[in-house]
Amino acid sequence: MWPTRVWTDPMTETKKEVSPQKAAALVREFYDSLSRGRMVDALNLVATDAVFRDEAGKESRGIIAVARSLLPYREPDGITVEKVESEGPDVHVLFRTKKKPRGYRSLISVERGRIRSVSVERTS
Repeated sequence: MWPTRVWTDPMTETKKEVSPQKAAALVREFYDSLSRGRMVDALNLVATDAVFRDEAGKESRGIIAVARSLLPYREPDGITVEKVESEGPDVHVLFRTKKKPRGYRSLISVERGRIRSVSVERTS
C-alpha cells in the first residue's frame, strides 16, 4: 500500500492574523502612497488577487484591475485621510478627495501583510 500524501496550498490555508497595529500601519502607508502619487508603492502593499469595490458597487478583481480602479486616487495630495481605526485585520478609514470634495468610508481587510480587499462607500 502506498502512503497517502496530502498537498496543501499555502494560499488556501487558514488566515494568518495581523495585529491591529500592523494592519492600521499598512493601510496608512497605502493611503500615504496614494496621496503622494506613488501608485507603485501603494500597489506593492496589495495582494495580487485582491478585490476592490468602489462606491458605485463595481468590483475589480486581481492586481491589474485594482490598479485601474485606483487611478483616480493617484493625484498628489488628492486624498486626505481623516481617521483610521483597526479591528484586528479589518481597518476602517474615513477620507476625502480633493478632486470631488466628498467624504468616503472604506473597509480594508489585511491578511498576511497585504491588503486583500477594499470596499469604498460615499459618506457625504
